[in-house]
Amino acid sequence: MNLSCRILLSVPPLACGDDEVAPVLEGPPLVASERRLTFSSTRDGNLEVYSMNVDGTDQKRLTNHAGADHNADWSPDGRKIAFMGYRDGDYDLYVVDADGIAVRQLTFNSAHDGFPRWSPSGLEIMFTSLRDGNLEVYVMSAFGGNERRLTVNPTDDVGGAWSPDGSKIAFSSARGGNLEIYVMNADGTNPVRLTNHDAADGGRIAWSPDGTRIAFSSFRDGNDEIYIMSIDGTNLTRLTNHPAKDKYPAWSPDGLRLAFSSNREGNDEIYTMNADGTGLSRLTNDAGIDFLDGWRR
Repeated sequence: MNLSCRILLSVPPLACGDDEVAPVLEGPPLVASERRLTFSSTRDGNLEVYSMNVDGTDQKRLTNHAGADHNADWSPDGRKIAFMGYRDGDYDLYVVDADGIAVRQLTFNSAHDGFPRWSPSGLEIMFTSLRDGNLEVYVMSAFGGNERRLTVNPTDDVGGAWSPDGSKIAFSSARGGNLEIYVMNADGTNPVRLTNHDAADGGRIAWSPDGTRIAFSSFRDGNDEIYIMSIDGTNLTRLTNHPAKDKYPAWSPDGLRLAFSSNREGNDEIYTMNADGTGLSRLTNDAGIDFLDGWRR
């Protein structure tokens, strides 16, 4: 299996070859009680997108398609959800209302497009695509169109997270020989490497709401664990310590907690913990696989 497929399969699985509704970008801010988590689950037979309260209650299915839908991301106003869907023979990007109504397709390329991430302004969506032969990072209008390539590298680059002010993008790249975390300007210029380890760093990257820290998963201690570091790559701190795989971190809007996925109970479920690694709480308990996607801002 080539590196492109290995990266795609890690967050979570992708197939590797073997009447228009515009996004709502305005409205009053959500109160804490309205904030929810999105997750992808196989509980109904194939990967679909769900949402739930931050305590694990009121779990609702948002997509319903024979193809796989997953890797969802909330719009900044909390009223739209972007996701990747394998609906027409390849992965494309879609947007759906937060209640699961009015699905709209955004990309129509024959190559895989995935891992959408809304910009803080809500006007753009970052994504990763194989359309130019290997995985690269792109941005597009949140309404569809105006697709622009940000990274140009013979190895694979996978988009991760916007800085809260929208000026920077953190991403994973294999340009140094294995997956490491880099930060670049939002226009793709000035990439700077933040991690340097023989093991893979990256997976899903999450930038803290206050802009000072980056959460990520790494295999540097023998299995997937959750780490945080300062935005210059210093002050690395390991938050989880378990023989199972802990991955896919996402910050709470106040920066006090992290949600993540773990198979520590036998299959992938969703948990939250304090930002220092304490206060673990399990949110899902289902025979299917549950992958965390994101936290409603």
